[in-house]
Amino acid sequence: MVRFICLCLTLLGSNLYAQDAWKNVYTESAWADRDRWQKADELIKQLNLKAGSLVGDVGCHEGYMTTKLSISVGAQGKVYAVDVEQTKLDKLVTNLEKRNLTNVQIIKGDYDNPKLPLNMLDAVIILDTYHEMDDHDEVLQHIKAALKPNGRLVMCEAIAEERRESSRADQERKHELGISFALEDLKKAGFTILKQQDPFVDRTKEKSDKMWLIVAKK
Repeated sequence: MVRFICLCLTLLGSNLYAQDAWKNVYTESAWADRDRWQKADELIKQLNLKAGSLVGDVGCHEGYMTTKLSISVGAQGKVYAVDVEQTKLDKLVTNLEKRNLTNVQIIKGDYDNPKLPLNMLDAVIILDTYHEMDDHDEVLQHIKAALKPNGRLVMCEAIAEERRESSRADQERKHELGISFALEDLKKAGFTILKQQDPFVDRTKEKSDKMWLIVAKK
């Protein structure tokens, strides 16, 4: 009986730890672990950046991708880091200062407008954020307007296997989105699809889902 109780407590503790890790996957304290599965280098490769490029990180959270993009484009480049929550942007400022990264412009966006500069960006990434956008058609038009001709948009989102056939509303209530809905949105917005990969990242152990990838151009 004692062994059974200990086993139950161990399993409960493991479950609580897993839930805590799930909640904190976007915070700076989880970045090192996130490097194991996010394939950040591949995402940056798909953006087709070079030294001096201008790139937008829409839905930047605390800066996981922003910090990597900042290094990728170098001192002559610039990252436009956008989020709608000021608390996340405040943490981003701290994370940038700790790393002495000075080529990032922080933007507090609106839910329907990321407020990116017009016709200036070489690329934009939306990582695990598109599912939160109710005004996705309008957001995509703003992003398209911010991109230079042939500028790239890289989108990466997650969907659990059991909800792949669910309605868009049901998926978004679970903070996820299937690739077919995003493809439809992008084509409607006038983007050309360059690449699609599903699955792209298997994070079943971390968040019980898999992430897909879309690369599109203006």
